[in-house]
Amino acid sequence: MNNARPLVLSLTVLLAASAFGGTLFGLRNPGDGGRQVVIVDPATGAVTPVSGSISAPSPAASGVNALDAAGNRLFYVATPQAETDERIFTVDTVTGALLSSPTIAGGASMPFQSLDYDAGEGALYGLRNPGDSGRQVVRIDPVTAAITPVSASIDAPNAAPSGVSALDAAGNRFFFVGTPSPDPNQHIYTVDTATGAVLGSPAVGAGVAVLGMVYDAAESKLFIWQNPGDGGRQIALLDPVSGAVTPVSASIAPPLGSSSGVVALDAAGNRIFFAGTPSAETDARIYTVDTSTGAVISNPTVTGSAFQFFSGLEFSPTPAPPPAGTVIIDIKPGSATNPINIGSGGVIPVAILTTPAFDATTVDVAAVRFGPGNAVEAHGRGHVEDVDGDGDLDLLLHFRTSDAAIPCGATSATLTGTGITGTDSVTTICK
Repeated sequence: MNNARPLVLSLTVLLAASAFGGTLFGLRNPGDGGRQVVIVDPATGAVTPVSGSISAPSPAASGVNALDAAGNRLFYVATPQAETDERIFTVDTVTGALLSSPTIAGGASMPFQSLDYDAGEGALYGLRNPGDSGRQVVRIDPVTAAITPVSASIDAPNAAPSGVSALDAAGNRFFFVGTPSPDPNQHIYTVDTATGAVLGSPAVGAGVAVLGMVYDAAESKLFIWQNPGDGGRQIALLDPVSGAVTPVSASIAPPLGSSSGVVALDAAGNRIFFAGTPSAETDARIYTVDTSTGAVISNPTVTGSAFQFFSGLEFSPTPAPPPAGTVIIDIKPGSATNPINIGSGGVIPVAILTTPAFDATTVDVAAVRFGPGNAVEAHGRGHVEDVDGDGDLDLLLHFRTSDAAIPCGATSATLTGTGITGTDSVTTICK
């Protein structure tokens, strides 16, 4: 066993989360077409799975997700491959369990463009096409998928980018961006969530392409994430009364590819997060922008995200709680530093250790994944032996180094399985 004590995921996640004052959740395609909830460290780009892959393949429009931070629930809309109507999925952000996924009746012809959660009301709001190509604000019950209209259809036909909406809960205002035909310009719509009335819909500046929107209730500011015309991405303020746009940042990394709605706000920390892929790269980066100065604080690469791409981001102001099922793992048993040659064509041995509270030999090897690449066991089975010499039987697994996709500079690597998660330290060799 390592001379250095193996880490456990609960400590790793809490330390990473506390370093930036909360938890950044991501919704991604883990590579099989399903949807997976993960935790993203915006400082390093490290990804920690929360759930397994859900309902693969299950196509979902980008940004159609919302977070109930206090209730530990992440909501998103997707359509399982064998079905036509959309479903509303609710995932427990602590355990990763799928709490419910009822079908939205008529969801095939009345698809959702965005979701926003009102913590004060305990209500989930959605923006959808009600069937006439207009836009309609509704409430949706995530347990039953029952729909309660809030507004009538607005300015049909009205094209709206996916995931571009925000909620001012205290002010009973729902904001979204749409382009009413035949006007070529986007408009910023404000809908009263109590009455359904459209309070205003001024045109946004000509040539502006709004790709994301978040509302800072403490500062009463509506931030947008836009293409300023050069293919880059820019944070700006949008006045919902006049439609005036005020840049906060310069254009970031033009040209920069991204999916609409994949943006989140840390209001207390004055930070906006978004995912984007620079033109010369294949993996996405997580950008953190200071909303006071417009400075890019960090933009680490998320390894493997070209094939495990993000379709949503949500920020919780509280650190992630320790997940259930934390186990002790030992990467490269017998080594104190756990060196990983990331260019190696070999395998990485990882032991799951038996403790008085956990029998490692009961682990479902087929469900185990290791590293950012979610590598599977190279031989399709585990080896039962006493790895740490304490007299009980442990489980030794092997994962191909290339499949694990541990990035250069990583200091830890994580193993997940059915109901279990564990982390140990590593030292990467990057030659």
